Amino acid sequence: EEMIANERKQLEFQSDDGKLVFILARVKDIPQYIDKNWADVGIAAFDCYREYELESANSKNGLSGDNFLSDLLPDLKLCDNSRFCICGYPKKKAFYEKCKVDDEKILEVATSNPQIASKYFNRKGMSVDIITVSGSSELMPKHGDVDVIFDIVETGSALEKNGLVIFEEAMPIKTKFLVSKAALKYDENIGKLVDILQNSIEQD
Repeated sequence: EEMIANERKQLEFQSDDGKLVFILARVKDIPQYIDKNWADVGIAAFDCYREYELESANSKNGLSGDNFLSDLLPDLKLCDNSRFCICGYPKKKAFYEKCKVDDEKILEVATSNPQIASKYFNRKGMSVDIITVSGSSELMPKHGDVDVIFDIVETGSALEKNGLVIFEEAMPIKTKFLVSKAALKYDENIGKLVDILQNSIEQD
């Protein structure tokens, strides 16, 4: 019991006045915490909250995905150097360019963000076969027989080590403050918190 209590203390922290509880959750789980009203507010990067929104919209298993707001505050700029990129071996660049103008050619894409990738390529009118991986997508062009990866790039060192280059930068990774719609409606303190943060950002 003592071990369980210690583990809980590592995942939950109370504010000095005891009015707030801070939860340490996995980054990808934060949108779900807000969406399900398990938490009132949180900070998440674009890849996490947008993937969750799109997955929820396309799901039939009861996910919602529409109970949080992500546009009340501007980009917190915690991921300024990160962006989604389409990457592959240099020899595949010509085929990628053909796929951009010929929708009969199917591009094999490996990614850990299948919903975002699918929406991006559909918007460009490209025919793609999305292969979902949990991580280390840089290995897929060599071992998975895919044409490109759709992945987050920060420094590009992992790409370089695996012989890959950036074909195209797709979109930046913004970091947003997520707010539960229910909490904003029924708890006036949440509205006050948003106002305080908004004023602080404007002053900076």
